[in-house]
Amino acid sequence: MKDSYNILCKHTEEFKRHAESSMSTIVDVINWGRDKGLNDPKAQLNKVIEEVGEIAHEVTRNHYDLSTGAVSDELSDAIGDTLVTVLILSDILGEDPMACLAEAYEQIKGRSGETKNGTFIKEEK
Repeated sequence: MKDSYNILCKHTEEFKRHAESSMSTIVDVINWGRDKGLNDPKAQLNKVIEEVGEIAHEVTRNHYDLSTGAVSDELSDAIGDTLVTVLILSDILGEDPMACLAEAYEQIKGRSGETKNGTFIKEEK
């Protein structure tokens, strides 16, 4: 991961700047979607699926290097485009994307289980 350590150290100025910049970008993306009149959830879902398909295309062709954290420009672009489409979809549906993310994390943070073949399998209760 590129420079991930410094931005993930909470209570640092770099973390604060990164968080503020990230939230500003999220607001910009949502406002861009509104300005473009994107308001059809089914059409937007199709865009999400299209962009996830582009991620799949890049990942299945191994257009990344885990040892260096390098990814192809196309993979990086597909990830960014997917995030954009999901943010706009959440806005169309009237959901705060950060609240959805926080709720999802609350549900998973205490899960126990194990990772098999690169996939986390939650422990059944």
